Amino acid sequence: MSAVEQSDGAPARSLDVCLTFDFDAMSLWGAMGQTSPTPVSRGEFGGRVAVPRILDLLAEAGAPATFFVPGHTIDTFPELCARILAEGHEIGHHGYFHESPVGLSPLQEKRALERGLETMERRLDGYRPAGYRSPAWDLSPQTTELLLEYGFAYESSMMAQDFEPYWCRTGDVFHTDKAFEFGPEIELVEVPVSWALDDFVDLEYVYAPPLILPAAKDPGAVERRWLADMDFAAATVPGGVYTLTMHPQVIGRGARIDIVRSVIAHARGLGAELVTAGAAARSWVERAPAARDSQATV
Repeated sequence: MSAVEQSDGAPARSLDVCLTFDFDAMSLWGAMGQTSPTPVSRGEFGGRVAVPRILDLLAEAGAPATFFVPGHTIDTFPELCARILAEGHEIGHHGYFHESPVGLSPLQEKRALERGLETMERRLDGYRPAGYRSPAWDLSPQTTELLLEYGFAYESSMMAQDFEPYWCRTGDVFHTDKAFEFGPEIELVEVPVSWALDDFVDLEYVYAPPLILPAAKDPGAVERRWLADMDFAAATVPGGVYTLTMHPQVIGRGARIDIVRSVIAHARGLGAELVTAGAAARSWVERAPAARDSQATV
């Protein structure tokens, strides 16, 4: 990492690099209405082959990671999810059946959140997650307030920054005849994501009308883009957080797993810290400005 100084003259904090894996398994395909044997087998690959392969790589590299796991996956692969925790990684909430909060009633959304928590408690010896990532990376108007109510410290589904966490808000109003109305900030950290730093859209073929992703692009080009963005974050956002979102059934198939190895090596070459999303959120809170009651601008 280049030598950058903070305003007080002290060396800048190094970049935090978060390797995050959405371990959706079969629930992803079920949520898209694809329950025939072949799409289900794609999800099965995630638990049967990819996650063990990824865990072995992470152990070899000594790198921590965050796995966002639907309750359905935990019920289906409980021993494997227990292994994730036993090896020092973090598990975050990812719904129960990979259901997007958008389109759910407030009661349905609350129940999906509770069901995921109940599954973790039952299957993972009382484990309570600190973080949440919405399936499909979309939130309802009540999601952030609900997460705060249930004691979550951070969520990771939004994109108002690229490499800097920020406070989530509640009560935004999208006017069409006047300016957007920003609601008050709440003490829930956003660890931002990006479609440009997600493997699924570039590397996985999906035919589930009306959703069609041609994907199957050059993995080398994806790797180069990811590493270039890491270079940019390290050079221009001192103390920032670079969050990479991967899906075991995508990145863990064949030689594509070598991209994970390259990302780890590149991060260490920059002097970056490999941390869980929860650790990155906690670190940011230590130096963050207080949440504001309301905002006229951002």
